[in-house]
Amino acid sequence: MRHWLKLILVLCCLTGFVRPAQAQTPDPVNLTAIWFDQSEAGYGVNVVHQGSILFVAWYTYGADGKVLWLLAAATRQADGRYVGPIDSFDGQPFNQINNAQAWTATSRIGEARLQLQADGKLDFGYTVNGITQSKRLEKLAFVADPPTCAFTTGSRATATNYTDVWWKNNESGWGLSMIHQGNSIFIAWYTYGANGKPQWITGLASRQANGTFTGELNRPAAGTPFNQINGPATSFPLPVVGNFTLTFADGENATFAYTLDGISQSKPVSRFVYVPAGTPVTLCTEPGGGGGGGGGTLTSCDPGYTAGDFRTLRLEADGTTTTERVIGPGTFQGQQVIVIDSFDGNNVLTGRVYAQETATELRTIAAEGYSNGVLATTTVFNPPAVFRRNVAVGESYSLSYTGSQSGPQLPFPLTIQYQETYTRSADESETVPAGTFNACRFDRLITTTTLGVSTSIDMDLWLSPLVGNVRTRTSTQTPAGTFDNEIRLLRANVKGVNYGN
Repeated sequence: MRHWLKLILVLCCLTGFVRPAQAQTPDPVNLTAIWFDQSEAGYGVNVVHQGSILFVAWYTYGADGKVLWLLAAATRQADGRYVGPIDSFDGQPFNQINNAQAWTATSRIGEARLQLQADGKLDFGYTVNGITQSKRLEKLAFVADPPTCAFTTGSRATATNYTDVWWKNNESGWGLSMIHQGNSIFIAWYTYGANGKPQWITGLASRQANGTFTGELNRPAAGTPFNQINGPATSFPLPVVGNFTLTFADGENATFAYTLDGISQSKPVSRFVYVPAGTPVTLCTEPGGGGGGGGGTLTSCDPGYTAGDFRTLRLEADGTTTTERVIGPGTFQGQQVIVIDSFDGNNVLTGRVYAQETATELRTIAAEGYSNGVLATTTVFNPPAVFRRNVAVGESYSLSYTGSQSGPQLPFPLTIQYQETYTRSADESETVPAGTFNACRFDRLITTTTLGVSTSIDMDLWLSPLVGNVRTRTSTQTPAGTFDNEIRLLRANVKGVNYGN
């Protein structure tokens, strides 16, 4: 068998539909990415583009609800589609793979059909075991300015962006799909469980001071069978099953060290090339031409609201925590809103926010305060409190609004006047317990006036397009004195990706 025909998890099994004659001319658009449906978080399709062939790794769930990965090598057709057979695999348990072929059996179970649409989304159609469906997917981006992937025929030894499929070439049958954006690498690891059945594990690693990337490994306990997914495909947060470190010797070679299910191992890995020498392969670069490190100014400063997302923040003064969880859509006084709840360290409800989201703004309509889990106050903002999502570095904006507060724990309704000014400073890389993030920094000045008494808050705020609020530092001046506080992100799960411990 010719070496270039060995696809990462299939290798000799896919030679029947990878043809060198079709691999010589690349397409104008490089489709390398993880593609997903935000409304169906919990599964995805990783595509690596070389020449005119797409290597497609689909991580999803079988009829029994267990994790399942399937592979296809799809070649470009005259009509612009990519079409190829879908295969499933069994193999050696991950901890028993040792310098020999990892897969033990393969089955041809269907066909994949992919085509990029004018709106930038990917039509992913498939027939699996007689079931035909189609999904419209978008690129997974966990930074505001993700890298651009293009074709190259040169060496990638000096590359500093590591987006690609990686493998150990004498252990064909398992591999890693890496998506590298800024200071983070998302991995999907395709391997086998103790029963020899396929399992996939995901993880998000953050760049460390020594240049390595470290993070947790996550594996769903169960999910919705692929043909029944209509909403989130699994429950979040995903269980933590281990941790991993990626150490890159250069742009072509790395070491993948991990502990999974209590078993620790280390493997050398390299970029997987499945086309003949001289055929264009993928090279991704950060905005501004850099290969890593998150170059370029962030153009958006928050990830938005997705049902199931949560963030746990720690008050550094006393170590107490608050968890903010996006509950999902709802209504408030007849308006369509998104509901975000806050819980203390004992999982007791402390607050609820009713918000609206547009392409340019996050708008807070109202907020509720709870005491021992019981509604205490409701504050309605008029006009809504607005955070602008796309503020240029150096730009300032101000807003004034009124909060009408009432509730069973108030002797009478109160009116609160708010005056705020946001100024965006230069972006900064910020390290907190949840990891290291490229973040927009804001200087925020807030003055509130209630019953003629004013309170002034001078705030430094760091917001990441990955997770939202990363760090807040405040100095509050009241008639009783000045109080300083700092809040840092402890852990989060946003769009199905875990950050922190």
